[in-house]
Amino acid sequence: LIVFKVTAQVPNLIDKDKKANLDKEFSEGSKINIEQLTTMQVNNLAILGKVWGFLKYHHPVASGGDYNWDFELFRITPKLLAVKTNTERNVILSNWIAKLGTFKIAEATAVDAKRIKYKPDFQWFNTSGFSEALIAQLHKIRKAKRPIESYYVRIYNEETPIAIFRNEANYANFKYPDAGYRLLGLFRFWNIYEYFSPYKNIIDKPWQNVLKEYIPKFAMAKDELNYKLTVAAFIAETQDSHSDISPYDSAFRNFYGEFKPNIEVTFINNQPVVSYSNDEKVGINSLRKGDIIQSINNVPVAQIINAKRNYFTGSNAPAVYRKLAIQFLRTNDTLMKVSYIRDQKIAQTTLKCFPFNKMNYRKPLPSDTGFKVMNGNIAYFHPGRLGNKLQTVMPLAMQAKAIIIDMRTYPRPTSFAWDIGKYLFTQPMDIARYTQGSTETPGLFTYMSDDYMKETRIGETKTDSFKGKVIVLVNEETQSLAELSTMALSTRPNTVIIGSQTSGADGTVGMPVAFPGGLSTGFTQIGVYYPNGKETQ
Repeated sequence: LIVFKVTAQVPNLIDKDKKANLDKEFSEGSKINIEQLTTMQVNNLAILGKVWGFLKYHHPVASGGDYNWDFELFRITPKLLAVKTNTERNVILSNWIAKLGTFKIAEATAVDAKRIKYKPDFQWFNTSGFSEALIAQLHKIRKAKRPIESYYVRIYNEETPIAIFRNEANYANFKYPDAGYRLLGLFRFWNIYEYFSPYKNIIDKPWQNVLKEYIPKFAMAKDELNYKLTVAAFIAETQDSHSDISPYDSAFRNFYGEFKPNIEVTFINNQPVVSYSNDEKVGINSLRKGDIIQSINNVPVAQIINAKRNYFTGSNAPAVYRKLAIQFLRTNDTLMKVSYIRDQKIAQTTLKCFPFNKMNYRKPLPSDTGFKVMNGNIAYFHPGRLGNKLQTVMPLAMQAKAIIIDMRTYPRPTSFAWDIGKYLFTQPMDIARYTQGSTETPGLFTYMSDDYMKETRIGETKTDSFKGKVIVLVNEETQSLAELSTMALSTRPNTVIIGSQTSGADGTVGMPVAFPGGLSTGFTQIGVYYPNGKETQ
C-alpha cells in the first residue's frame, strides 16, 4: 500500500432506492444451463462480455442504476447462445443498446497529453465482426455524458483515487453457482480489471485473450471445487502480487489438505528448502533448516508444484513461490513421508502433522527489537519490528560507519522510510510518479499532479546528514509499500540495494471484487512509476 491521507468515510456501497434493486427475477438462479459450447458460442460470449461491461461503465442509463445489469446479462445470454450468424448477433446487440434509450453527448474536453500514461483501447469494436451501425452505436456511447459517480463505481477521493465498486451483489449463498452466475463472475472481474487496472497492459498474456480462454472453463466447471480453482487460476492471470483468493475457503480445504507438519519452507532456485523446524514437535528424525525436500508421500516435488502453482497469483516467479510455500506442506494425512537432501546425501523421514489452523508451535521472536549495532560500527534496522523507536536509536546510528535497512518485511510504521530519510538526505528527492484511473473515461490512466507528488518526496533541506553508506536488503517479501520505500531510499547517493527480485506489487490495492460463491480478490489500482515514467513492475 502507498501511504495516502484518508479523510472521508467509505461511501455507502448499496443504493437501495434505485430501480435496479427492484428487479428480483433471477435471485434464485440465472436459468442458464450450458452442457457444451461451440466455437461460435465461445466467440459470441466473449463479445457479449465485452459489450456488457462497456455498457455498464459507459452508457448513462446502464451506469445510472435504472437496470439490474447482472440480470440483464441473464436475459440476453440465451439469445446470444442461440444465434447462428454474426449478422443475427449484431442485430440482437444493436436492439439491446437501442432499448436503453437516448442520452446526452458530453462536451469535448482535452486532457494534457503529457499527463496521459495509458488510453482506453477500443480496437475490438473494429475486429469483432460488428456491423457499421453497431460500431456507430458503440462510438456514440463513448462520447456520452456520464456522471462522475455512477451506480457501479466511483473514485474514493482525490487523495486516495482508488475505484470503489458499488452495488455489486456477492451472491455468496450460491456455493456452486449455475453457469450464468459463473459467467457473471468472469465478466464482472474481467471488465473491472480492463478499465481500472494500471498494469493490465504489461502482463505476459494479453488481457483480451484471457476472457475468451476462460469462458469455457467457467461455463463447464463441474462442481464447487473446480469452479473455485478456475477462479483462482483466472485471478493468477493478472500477475498481480496484490491479488489473492483465500486458500482457506471451505472448498479448498480438502484440495490443499487439513493438516501440516510443524516446519516451514522457502523456495530457493525453485526447490523447497526448510527454513524453520520445531524439532520437539516434528519427531526424532526431524528435518533441519537447510534440508532440501525432494518428495512428499512418494510424490516428487516438481509434480506437487505443477499441481498447485497456477492457483497462486504473483507478479513474478519468486512472489508465486513465496505464496505457494505457505500452503506447500498441507496434507490430508496425520503423517507425512519426506525424502530430502542434507549434506549432499538423500535421506527419508516421517513427520507428524497437525490441523493447519491449530498449529501448536510458535517461532521464537528475534532477540533484537528492530535495531542493533553490529561489529561496533554497523547500524542494523528491521522496519517491521522497530515500531516507534526510530528517534530514540538514531543518535547511535548516526555514529555508525554504515546503516543496513532490512526491507525484507512490511515497514511499521508505514512512514519509516520517510522518517529515517530526514537523517539521510540534505534535500527533498522525487521518488516516483503515480497514475490514477477515471470513471468519466474508464480505461484512461493519467499522472497525478506535480503538487501531489511533491508531498511524497523523501528528505528535507538541511546542511548535514548521515555520511556513511546505506544498504537496503530486499527479496520477494519486499512488497507494495516496502517496494516504494526502497525506491525512495535508493534516490540517496551512496545507497546500495542488495538482494533478489521484489514482489512486484507497487501501488495501492483497491477494495475486493466479489465472485458468486463467496470468493473475492483485490488488485493494484494506482500505478507507480519511476520519476521519468519508466515502468517499475
